[in-house]
Amino acid sequence: MNYIWDFDGTLYDTYPIMLKALMETFKEFGIEKDEKEVYQKIKTESIRQMIMDWRLPVPDFDRKYHSYEAQKNRNSFPFKETKETLEKLQNMGGRHFILTHRTVDSTWQLLKRDGLDSLIVDIIGSDSNFPRKPDPSAIYYFIDNYQLESEKTVMIGDRKLDIEAGNNAGVQTVFLDLDHFSQVVKATYSINNLKEMVQIF
Repeated sequence: MNYIWDFDGTLYDTYPIMLKALMETFKEFGIEKDEKEVYQKIKTESIRQMIMDWRLPVPDFDRKYHSYEAQKNRNSFPFKETKETLEKLQNMGGRHFILTHRTVDSTWQLLKRDGLDSLIVDIIGSDSNFPRKPDPSAIYYFIDNYQLESEKTVMIGDRKLDIEAGNNAGVQTVFLDLDHFSQVVKATYSINNLKEMVQIF
């Protein structure tokens, strides 16, 4: 099997850091927002969608948020199940790829720091010049460049847009549902812990 992973909230527990950076940004801009509301918005949709829907000042808000987030990045770590799951799937013949909205270099830096970089074949990030998820173009690139069979490829993510990207590319999908928000996500499989990946595949 070929595994295309989302990064934030799927392999790494980065949302606490992202949320803290967002709340500091709101404070700096003098905007009052409820933390729980912000979290649900970015988890069920995306930060970019939040900025558009709430008509936040662009591009200043986004730039300031990324500045705060980068300062706190070193405090982001993988979920405790991440390494074991990646290793077990690799030992079963699996290959791992990452499709993320963060930059390629910042993703590699975190993986190298935590000894996970050798488990990953390739990364497509926000600076790779592909349309953002749920557009399937980046997944098609992985399929074409690495001669992946679509029926033996799966997209794994914690947000609806990850699953829609996989569905749009015609691959299997796994929704990592950690928050149980009431939303309809049409995935091939739904799991509550990364360890369940080994049981499925």
